[in-house]
Amino acid sequence: MADDIISVAIVGGGRTGGPLLEALLALPYLQVIGVADRDEDSPGAVIARERGIFFTPDADVLAAKADEIDLIIEVSGDRSVKPALKQAFRAQGNSDTIIVHDLVARLLMTLATGGDRLAPTLHPHDTGVG
Repeated sequence: MADDIISVAIVGGGRTGGPLLEALLALPYLQVIGVADRDEDSPGAVIARERGIFFTPDADVLAAKADEIDLIIEVSGDRSVKPALKQAFRAQGNSDTIIVHDLVARLLMTLATGGDRLAPTLHPHDTGVG
């Protein structure tokens, strides 16, 4: 991580990830490294390709790029993704990349869009460290 730039990747480019990606792209202190979504036509996938941002349908590919990524914002809604990312990080010896919880993603989206109420959750099962 550069002192004044945070590199992020987003897993899930749908209802939460697409708008979050748009909001984050407007922030000069963030660099979006990549987007992963199984749906190659999701809003986030389309935005990534239009903006020349790395896109993959496989979140594990982002895990392989984790040495370039400070934060992975996981908003796919797929309960198997976060454990798979953690396992991939452990296998690589990566203990630096942070996987951002849904609540933090909601906070980021609210701040980035100037909202006066916390963005609603679309992934209520994303609880705690698990």
